[in-house]
Amino acid sequence: MATRSVALLLSLLGLVALACSTAVDEAGPTAQAVETELTVAVVQETAEISEKLRPDQIPLITGPRSEDGLHAIFATPDLGVGRNRFAFVLVSDTGLVNASTVTVSSFYLGEDGAQREEKQTALALFHPFPYVTRGIYTSRLNFDKSGRWGIEARFQDDDGAARNVELYFEVASATSAPALGDPAVRSQSKTMTDVERLTQISTGSLQDPDLYQLTIAEAAESGLPTVIVMASPAFCTNAVCGPQVEVLQQLKDEFKDQANFIHVDFYDNPEEIQGDLDRAALSPTVLEWNLPSTEWSFVVDRDGIVTGRFESFAPLEELRIALKEVL
Repeated sequence: MATRSVALLLSLLGLVALACSTAVDEAGPTAQAVETELTVAVVQETAEISEKLRPDQIPLITGPRSEDGLHAIFATPDLGVGRNRFAFVLVSDTGLVNASTVTVSSFYLGEDGAQREEKQTALALFHPFPYVTRGIYTSRLNFDKSGRWGIEARFQDDDGAARNVELYFEVASATSAPALGDPAVRSQSKTMTDVERLTQISTGSLQDPDLYQLTIAEAAESGLPTVIVMASPAFCTNAVCGPQVEVLQQLKDEFKDQANFIHVDFYDNPEEIQGDLDRAALSPTVLEWNLPSTEWSFVVDRDGIVTGRFESFAPLEELRIALKEVL
C-alpha cells in the first residue's frame, strides 16, 4: 500500500503543478487553499515522507481555487480503471456549496498532462450529512484508462450565476481497497466476545452491540448480505467524513433480520488512544482490506462478493439502494 500511496501522491503533485496550485484540507470544509511552487526537491521530499504515512496521516486532496474563490475537496481518491463512485465537496469563500445538483465533466490528461481529452458528462447529487452542517456530492464516472484525469464541476449559485471549478487526480489500473466483484476479505474482525466492553472496540459514543455480533468471515459465510462500515467515529473530523456508524444503525433498524451489519473501528486500541492518535494502532482488518483512507462502507452479497464500495461518507439512500440490490 505504501508504494501505491507514493505513486498516487507523486502523480497528484504533478497534476497540481499543471494547475499552478495545490491545497490540502485536514480540518474541515472551510480550510484555505495553499499556493505553492513545486520543485523536484519538494517532490522528492514528499515521496520520502509519504513512505512513512499511514492512511490516517495522508491529507485530503483539494483542487485549485477558482478566480471567484471556489474549490473542490476530493473524497474518493482510490480509483481504478472502470466504473467508479466519484465524490467530492465544494467550498466557496462563504462556506459549503449545497446546490442540489452539479454537472460533472471528466477529461483525460495523459501521462504528462499535456493533452485534454474530454470523456463523460454526468450529474452529481448533493447529500447533506445527518447531524452536522456538511455534505457531499456523489456521481458515477467511467475511466477507460489509467493515468492523470480531471473533472470540471458546474452549477448555478443562489443568485443564478454560473460557477465552475476543476479537480485533478490519478486513476490507477486497479484500486487499493477491494473492488466490485472481489471476494470480501474473510477477516476475523473483533466482536463482543473479544472484549469486556464496547469502548474497547469503538471510539464512538454510539454503543450498539448489534454491530459487533459477527466477524466479517462469519458474516460472509452466513448466507445473508452484509453491510460493513470501517471508520473511527471519534476521529471523523475532515470535510469528507460523516456519521457513518449512525447511518449503519439506521440501515440495520430498517432491514433487521434481512442482512448482517458490522462496524469495525479504524483503530485497534480505542481506549488507549485518549485523543492522541500517536498512540493509535490500525485495526488488523483495515490492513487486511488495504484501505488507503479512513472511512469506508462495503455491501457484500449472499455469496460473500463485494457489490458496493463507498469511500468517505456514504449517505443512507446510497447504502439502502446497494443493499436492496442483493436482498
